[in-house]
Amino acid sequence: MRKLLILGLMVLPLLAAGCSKGPAEAALKAADEAIAKVAPDAEKYVPDQFKTLTDAAAAAKASFDKGEYAAALEAAKDLPAKATEVMTAATAKKDEMVGEWNVLSKDMPILVADWQKKFDELVASKKLPKTATPERIEELKGKLAEVSATWTKATEAFNAGDIKGALENGASVKASVEWMQSAWDALQPAANK
Repeated sequence: MRKLLILGLMVLPLLAAGCSKGPAEAALKAADEAIAKVAPDAEKYVPDQFKTLTDAAAAAKASFDKGEYAAALEAAKDLPAKATEVMTAATAKKDEMVGEWNVLSKDMPILVADWQKKFDELVASKKLPKTATPERIEELKGKLAEVSATWTKATEAFNAGDIKGALENGASVKASVEWMQSAWDALQPAANK
């Protein structure tokens, strides 16, 4: 009888571990599915939060692989809710970036067209300011061409769903327009400033 009791005590932990394996496996599967759903936007817009989420999932899987099913279950059970939180943050960040793009896409085409008009008027002018050297005019012409090309890239990036790329190109255009303004101011005679 004593041998049977000892054998029963030895088998009991194995049975308990086997009983918690199924729920841990189900929790891990639910976590993986939730993470897969949020991955495309979360990786783009909140990469740090997404990494924290995937690191937590990896830790839960490591516990499961070691046979620590209760720990795996505990670590994995909240991951679908955390994935939802990450998706909410990603959606908010995306909306913020789209808002920034909307402002840029409203203002930049007008600024670029205004600069093209100013440049055309400068080149057509019969009396150029003394500071408007041929080199300076070529520099402005090159910058204006660069601005137009970069704005086209920004628009194409946005249309392709690359909001981050669109904003980066848009910021480059904005910086170039600011540079053109200071270069333009330097061309103008002091009386016209």
